[in-house]
Amino acid sequence: MGFPPADEARVAAAEARLGRRLPPSYREFLKASDGWRHAGGFVWLLAGTADARWHDDASGLADTFEEDLDEDAGPQERREADIWRRGLQLDVASDATYVLMDPEDVDEDGEWAVYTWAGWRAAPPERHASFRAFMREMHREFHRLRARPGEGEPEFVNDTTRRLDRLVEQARLEALRGDWEGALRLLDEAGAYGRPRAAGLGDQIRRLLGRTCMVDFGGLATDPRYTSELLPLLTAEHAAHSYRDDRTLSFHLRGAEADLMGPALTMLGGMRKGTYAYTAPGAFGEAVERARELARWGDTDAAWRELTSALPSWEPLGPDHLAPVGWIADPLLGSLLTEERGRELLSTPRGGEAGAAPGPTPPLDPPGLAWLAEPDPGGSRTCYRFVLVEGVE
Repeated sequence: MGFPPADEARVAAAEARLGRRLPPSYREFLKASDGWRHAGGFVWLLAGTADARWHDDASGLADTFEEDLDEDAGPQERREADIWRRGLQLDVASDATYVLMDPEDVDEDGEWAVYTWAGWRAAPPERHASFRAFMREMHREFHRLRARPGEGEPEFVNDTTRRLDRLVEQARLEALRGDWEGALRLLDEAGAYGRPRAAGLGDQIRRLLGRTCMVDFGGLATDPRYTSELLPLLTAEHAAHSYRDDRTLSFHLRGAEADLMGPALTMLGGMRKGTYAYTAPGAFGEAVERARELARWGDTDAAWRELTSALPSWEPLGPDHLAPVGWIADPLLGSLLTEERGRELLSTPRGGEAGAAPGPTPPLDPPGLAWLAEPDPGGSRTCYRFVLVEGVE
């Protein structure tokens, strides 16, 4: 993908032609390879010493971007709009993708920011702090676009993919031992390169921390091994937003077998009616039933202790299952989740792996009923007593 390196004389000649000394990381790059093929997925040829040139609004986009500015636009927005007049263009051949270095957006190390833009992305220019940062992102993009081969295509494998796949497996074991923070860092690194297992594993951690945005388990919800655990979470999240068309759920389940959509829609109906009940195999499943009854009668602290005490006996459904998560979709058990409790669960060794057990999270239910008579902060009168009586005629 690279070219022979440029010597100092060639770099200096390019700088004389351009009238500016080039930023450090781009100079360093040129001395390693005078240009580059396939920077990411959409720049087929990146400029070397001979092809770097001032854009000087050759695209005619400066006026378009300036017209889009409103009266409240800040200095950064105005600077970005003017990049088309002053930027140094590095894309030589591309899929309608521009790569411009900004000689006026310079950091303390003399690095110029790099802006990329493609009209078909329907997004503003993307800023990279330096040429080095840009190339690192292009390296990630190159691998992301090759992570899932099409039908009949061979799997793309190189030293980078092998290293990252080892990190994913390391992260899986660390997560089961209770080091979820270290595991998530490794999974995020692998996920940035599009490694297939990273998103599904990382999303399980994110969901137990209470995060739902962009959490779809990387296709694991349609894997028959994990459907019973992960599909309820997608349907519950969908049911919680009444404005969503059911076709949105179909999008999240893309790639699923046709016979999965029927059960998914049936489950969605149960979520909307509040009748869904999470189940799990073995001793942990028995603890789930006991915890649900405790939660049904309002003893949520005891219900949580019931779940966590059974965690060491929990077993994953397969190699891409990090923790029990399906209970969050249960209308009774799901109310037990807080970020602190999610951290406690994730920090508990499970699945046959050993590690240091965390301390329990403090109880959430205050003892007695005295809290009902305590004034609210700020003196507002919102406390009340609510009594339910059963079996009285």
